[in-house]
Amino acid sequence: MANTLLTPQVVGRELMLLLENQLVAASLFHRGHTEEFTGAKVGDNITIRGPATFEAQEFSGSVVTQTATESRVTLELEKHFDVTFAVTSRDWTLELAEFSRQLLQPAVAAVAQGIDAYILGKYTEVYHQVGAATDPPDALADLAAVDKQLNEQKVPMGGRFAILNPEAKADMYSISEVVSAEKRGDGGQALRTAEIGEIMNVRWYMDQNVQAHTAGTYSAGSPVVNGAVAEGATSMDIDGGSGSETIKEGDVFTVADVDGEYVFTADATASSGDVTGATFTPAAPSGGFPNDKAITMVASHDANLCGVASGLTVALVPLELPRGAARAEYVGDRGLGLRVVFDYDSQTKTDTISLDVLCGAKVQQPELLTRILG
Repeated sequence: MANTLLTPQVVGRELMLLLENQLVAASLFHRGHTEEFTGAKVGDNITIRGPATFEAQEFSGSVVTQTATESRVTLELEKHFDVTFAVTSRDWTLELAEFSRQLLQPAVAAVAQGIDAYILGKYTEVYHQVGAATDPPDALADLAAVDKQLNEQKVPMGGRFAILNPEAKADMYSISEVVSAEKRGDGGQALRTAEIGEIMNVRWYMDQNVQAHTAGTYSAGSPVVNGAVAEGATSMDIDGGSGSETIKEGDVFTVADVDGEYVFTADATASSGDVTGATFTPAAPSGGFPNDKAITMVASHDANLCGVASGLTVALVPLELPRGAARAEYVGDRGLGLRVVFDYDSQTKTDTISLDVLCGAKVQQPELLTRILG
């Protein structure tokens, strides 16, 4: 029997289920409670609650009671993702399962792709990296290097995950220890379902929206620090070029004889080989960057990501229900919210369904994330 009760509530619940199943990055990173922000708009800044933080105290005869203070992260709602599509009279007579297959699933896939691509685009704020550009992990030693990198960054052991693009996933399947059921101990389940699974205490996922980073042309040159950079500084001058070499936001670099990895936070173009005021993060360490030290930049690469959920915070915020639409619904669950609006265009005599969501994301603790170069 045909389904004649395709209401915004019914469609919204189906859309929410589909979206939760489609999202990868948005499901893995921290999502704060966002219901209180109904009515926000693109460009608004909101504050999301995070987990409490504590400090290990050395016991010396008496207990020091700490206040459980939740962390806070302020982020901008940068994206408003929307899919609006026409619905024919025949579509309205379909049962929910068929309606979902023909219309809702493609619509949700588009929204999910937009959300995940946006979140994974935040790789530009991540300054740690492991591996080699253009060479995804294809040996057990490469996976061990990822484990080593996370351990050196003091990333918590629990809840580690990695998000790879299709090429990196394919290369991982060339590792015999990854696909061998008797060595993996999962009876071949991961291989049969095309899931990468858990290897070396990291849960591996594939996402088609992993971003490719195109490095600035200075990465192939010989840049050096132009003038000593003081401890705590977040900008510096660079020379060593010969023309209009470029630096791109997201270019990772190291400085000779200085510990740590850094990332440029804005594009810059050299004039006669020199760049003035190139901004970077984290701040220069104790001792700063000495003058004339060589700067080594990572070449263009696929920015696969690895770490734990608290490294990046995602907000998927509901919008206000429109006053001009008679049938609309907000559907929210576990920090994920969608607005569903049924409308009618009297000019074209067309019914439409619109689903949309506001999205913001911010790297909250970059020290808990790393790029796996590919």
